[in-house]
Amino acid sequence: MHVGHLRSTIIGDTISRLFEFLGHDVERVNHLGDWGTQFGMLIAHLEDMFPNYATESPPISDLQMFYKEAKKRFDGEPDFKQRAYKRVVDLQGGNEEIIKCWKMIVDISMAEFNKIYERLDIKLTPCGESFYQSRMEGIVKRLDAGGHLQASEGCKLLFVEGEEVPMMIVKSDGGFTYDTSDLAALHYRMVDERADMCVYVVDSGQSLHFNLLFSAAKKVGLVRDDQKVVHAGFGVVLGEDRKKFKTRSGDTVKLKDLLDEGLERAEKKIRAKEEDKKAKGGAGLLTEEEIIACRDAVAYGCIKFADLTCTRTNDYVFSFDKMLDDRGKTAVYLLYALTRIRSIARNAGYTREQLLAHAKDSPIVLEHEAELKLAKVLLRFPEVIEEIAETLQPHTLCNYLYDISTVFTYFYDKCYCIEKSRETGEVVKVHMNRLLLCEASAQVMEKCFELLGIKTVSRM
Repeated sequence: MHVGHLRSTIIGDTISRLFEFLGHDVERVNHLGDWGTQFGMLIAHLEDMFPNYATESPPISDLQMFYKEAKKRFDGEPDFKQRAYKRVVDLQGGNEEIIKCWKMIVDISMAEFNKIYERLDIKLTPCGESFYQSRMEGIVKRLDAGGHLQASEGCKLLFVEGEEVPMMIVKSDGGFTYDTSDLAALHYRMVDERADMCVYVVDSGQSLHFNLLFSAAKKVGLVRDDQKVVHAGFGVVLGEDRKKFKTRSGDTVKLKDLLDEGLERAEKKIRAKEEDKKAKGGAGLLTEEEIIACRDAVAYGCIKFADLTCTRTNDYVFSFDKMLDDRGKTAVYLLYALTRIRSIARNAGYTREQLLAHAKDSPIVLEHEAELKLAKVLLRFPEVIEEIAETLQPHTLCNYLYDISTVFTYFYDKCYCIEKSRETGEVVKVHMNRLLLCEASAQVMEKCFELLGIKTVSRM
């Protein structure tokens, strides 16, 4: 996986979490491109590089590099290109040996994908184009029977009124296309699985294709009037030079390398702050276990938040320096703000359970204008959730999270939650209404972080 897969994964996860929170039964489908020409290339290259693959597991540690090698040969060697096409035909024809080879490559890919998903706490159900292979024949028969297809130079096309180009359903050699598999997939989701809504989280460069796909599906009756199909498009990830995010050598950035660098940078920053604490007397030092938990939360959280805080349809500039900044609208700042809110109750000597029990028995009385201001922000949570469910724009939730933090800071500056003796430092008075407001703020922030797929920590 490379950095190009980052946005669809993170945005799709947040949209899924949102609808699950609203009580919907969500199918998190990872539509894998595991069929067609690219796999013909990989199979042919595997046969050449590891002729004994059937008896000895090929030591492919870098599938991305393996793909680049195959693509280079496909573009520069006519004989290899023809053999790659032949392998596609063999694959689609059910050749057992080729299917075994194909499955081996798919298994290697999935093993690597799952490592990334586990690190990012992403749960997906893989369902590649291969799953729809047998269903493509059925969709072609259905379209033919309905009189929707037109013949043109040996191809079968589906024209849609208002669209500039038709969908190519069957090629002149009798093969199927991405149009065919996408229609078959949509048929399965909307007709067989009877989905109420289907959201495609794919980059905005595919918007014309999805407009055509959805229009065609409605024309031929695959999507009912009471069903909804949506393309949640997104912009690309840019480097700080505002060009497509690449390594210094011009290669695509591997997602694993990106996550590793995030961990390294986060840990370095956290340990530097721990050294500062030691120099100031050592108060509040984190344990080694807390440092690792904090590192993971900050590294993965900052990568997710930096993506999600941008308007989904816009391109965004990837910068570790900005996303690891502990000032402003960043995951680091907001995670720290949450731990600070949680520490107030700890300092007062109250557990979360005690506060919840108190809230059940006693009404919260708000008098100070800062208390009312914070309460009003917290009460916006339902309308924020409803808005995102309609627009599928996660940045709205990021903005709301930052609003809570900003207003809470104002509240905390204006209102004492606990009062301590100047002589002994002991707590002499607890303002319970304000402590309950702190608990409410923490709960709403934690739910926002959960919906964004960001893990929280108790101390930073």
